Amino acid sequence: MRRLIAFIVTQVVKNYYYLKFSALFLLGRALKGKKFLAIKERSKPKCLEGWDSRYVQLQNVRLHYVQTGSDDKPLMLFIHGYPEFWYAWRFQLNEFKDRYRCVAIDQRGFNLSDKPEETKSYTMDELVGDVRGVITELGYEKAIVVAHDWGGLVAWEFAERYPEMVEKLICCNIPRPGAFAKSIWGSWSQFRKSWYIFFYQNQTLPEILTAAGDMMIFSRFFRDKTGGIQNRGNFTDEDLEAWKYSYSYNGASFKYPLNYYRNIFSHVHVYRKDLILDMPVLIIWGTADAALDYATAEDSLKNLRNGIMKPIPGASHFVQQDEPELVNQYISEFLTNTPAFNFKL
Repeated sequence: MRRLIAFIVTQVVKNYYYLKFSALFLLGRALKGKKFLAIKERSKPKCLEGWDSRYVQLQNVRLHYVQTGSDDKPLMLFIHGYPEFWYAWRFQLNEFKDRYRCVAIDQRGFNLSDKPEETKSYTMDELVGDVRGVITELGYEKAIVVAHDWGGLVAWEFAERYPEMVEKLICCNIPRPGAFAKSIWGSWSQFRKSWYIFFYQNQTLPEILTAAGDMMIFSRFFRDKTGGIQNRGNFTDEDLEAWKYSYSYNGASFKYPLNYYRNIFSHVHVYRKDLILDMPVLIIWGTADAALDYATAEDSLKNLRNGIMKPIPGASHFVQQDEPELVNQYISEFLTNTPAFNFKL
């Protein structure tokens, strides 16, 4: 019965936002004509030059990644969220390169990684399999996993399925899937903040609107006065161009990343429960997150045997870009002071 109610609610809210944004689309088209949907041709920004760019071939997808640090160091794997790509970890890639082999992937469907066409290619099974494949193909049995947003949902699930492969886990502004599901379906505040998830269940229109106005959405995500990055110097005009370039180059588009959301309710559903995790876990949380309630972070600690949380007051959802110095400090302290996780069969 709960699944049925959730399904009906999803359809009602999905259709409501489809009608609402259809009207906004027609208005924008009427006022601006073809310019409303135009995307400029752009050159590769200098900030994306000079990085060690590589690829790893997995069973059914090739993923792009950027690396700092030498191949003989322990693996520190970074997994980005939406709407991001490897460059979201630029501050961390430079910070930890002396101690670790830092690898920031483009998840499937993003930037320079392969982009399977079918929506079912972006289920949690596929995304978790990618993380496992990257660690294995790079020659490791385990990694320190650092993740944010959608990358965090994948990382939490990966830690449940393959705990022996996660030495330590660091999740930035993303609750555990069960805590998130509980909040979406049990908290009006989180349900209301999650409106975009329901809108993204529609086909075509979300892709059109996210790309409209030469991808104006990136300014709204990252530069909004309330929900965007508060330390404005950490997200420059050139950084904004890097985002726009990555979403308009080499076949990239919003279509593929949005497929993550079109599979979300098969994973974040009303019966979802979080398993107990034994490995050391650090949750870093910007308290000014406009998309996720702080209570979901607190709830995520309940099933962690060795978990701690570091709130960063006033920081946005994009905490690792907003407050990189503090984030790096907390990660460094966690890695130094927390014993490694020894998984035993």
